[in-house]
Amino acid sequence: MLFKRKSAPVAAQAGEAAPQAEAPARPRKEKLGWFEKRDRRRRRRKIFEEVLGWILVPAFVYLIYLGIQAVGGIPKELIDFGSELFAMAMKGGKG
Repeated sequence: MLFKRKSAPVAAQAGEAAPQAEAPARPRKEKLGWFEKRDRRRRRRKIFEEVLGWILVPAFVYLIYLGIQAVGGIPKELIDFGSELFAMAMKGGKG
């Protein structure tokens, strides 16, 4: 055996035999109902999503910036196309 448990000293065994009236009883853990459990899960999930959003959104923006820099900037044709789409959306879609 690699880890063999040592036997307890005689003094410790004698102390265990005596009743321990001085040790305070631990309060019982609060038993939660399904509504409280659901509320805590929802709160944890919302916090997780917020943290994930604060990390991923800047990462995506930075990756888009790097992609634009890699191709040498935004092509003029793409800017013109975006302007046409924006104008069409402002008119109501028919033009």
